[in-house]
Amino acid sequence: MQGIVFDFNGTLLSDTAIHEVAWRQYIQSLLNRPITEEEFQQIHGRTNHLIMEKFLNKQLTSNEAERYSEEKEAVYRELLLQEETVELIQGVTEFFDYLQEKNVRMNIATASPKSNVDFYFDFFDLGRWFDLEKIVYNDGTLASKPAPDYYLQAAKNVGITPEEMIVFEDSPIGLQGAANAKAKHVVAVATNGNHDTLQELDAVKVVIDDFMDPRLRELI
Repeated sequence: MQGIVFDFNGTLLSDTAIHEVAWRQYIQSLLNRPITEEEFQQIHGRTNHLIMEKFLNKQLTSNEAERYSEEKEAVYRELLLQEETVELIQGVTEFFDYLQEKNVRMNIATASPKSNVDFYFDFFDLGRWFDLEKIVYNDGTLASKPAPDYYLQAAKNVGITPEEMIVFEDSPIGLQGAANAKAKHVVAVATNGNHDTLQELDAVKVVIDDFMDPRLRELI
């Protein structure tokens, strides 16, 4: 049975800019200096644990990493709530409804921590389409993207094999992880005008700007 695994941040929710502001604010408060653009390119698609180790230039215990992560994500959630409108990317809920009508199994594989996943489920009423208990999030037990672990576990949780799985991702690291998982198809969601760049990636089947793209129905 065919199924779909979605990344969340940047893929279903266009919140990349908010995450970037949160990281800038939080890291600057910790290090007393701004983040360079070169450092910034290392953020997307990685777990908070790895990001914090990179910025602090030292290994962290699980407890230390969790504390830093929760502090940063609290900044992010506060910034998100300050936005005038916070909506999923255009066409997402309609696409979810379509998949549900077709009995396509769906899951989410996100590097976000559980606190953010709980927030998203409440804020966007994701329980209409997804089982919270089957969502794969950053609990410290899985290798970070571009390792395939997140996708493989998400597929397993809803009873599909990698060969039956279509993955939706936005970051190059995430797209590579989906390819490493041997997904049947990899769909890239363009952000910040990078549509043409994503189109050049060998692993990518389709590049979309939103979920209104009619080609998505052809993949199911």
